[in-house]
Amino acid sequence: MRQKFLPVLLFAAAAAVVCAAAWWAFLAPHMVFQLYDRKNEAVVLEVPAGPGDQLRLEIEHSFEHIPWFEYYTITDEGDFNLDAIAVAGYGAGIPAGMSVPTHIEDGLIWMEEINTVFEQFTWTTSATYMKGLQLNGEEIFDFRSLPDASRIRGDMIIRRGYLSIG
Repeated sequence: MRQKFLPVLLFAAAAAVVCAAAWWAFLAPHMVFQLYDRKNEAVVLEVPAGPGDQLRLEIEHSFEHIPWFEYYTITDEGDFNLDAIAVAGYGAGIPAGMSVPTHIEDGLIWMEEINTVFEQFTWTTSATYMKGLQLNGEEIFDFRSLPDASRIRGDMIIRRGYLSIG
């Protein structure tokens, strides 16, 4: 009797493995961070990212020519929470009167616990002033590689399946 059920049991186990693999390959939802060139209608970057991941934008303030860093955390909804700004001084366009914890460290003024949420980023890049973008401490994009005044959008996109295209 046992020998009759063994092939059925093996077939059921193999079918379950095939179904799970097919679901992972073509249906499992996952998030990616995408930079999209709105003028050329082209994706210039797409990397896996998700809730809790951190982005760091590096720019040079255009008037004072000082470093400016923005720190974001990706939320569960796929938005971008601005956690902190670190800048080398106060001047034109630099927020000075924010009611957030502020301290000086390594020559930078840190403004923390900002907690402002953005659904997406929209930038007009500058080959001079817009520098790099990091994800979890790793450089993922250099904005200076784009033509000056590129119109870029940054979004979290939900993809279906790890092997599907598009």
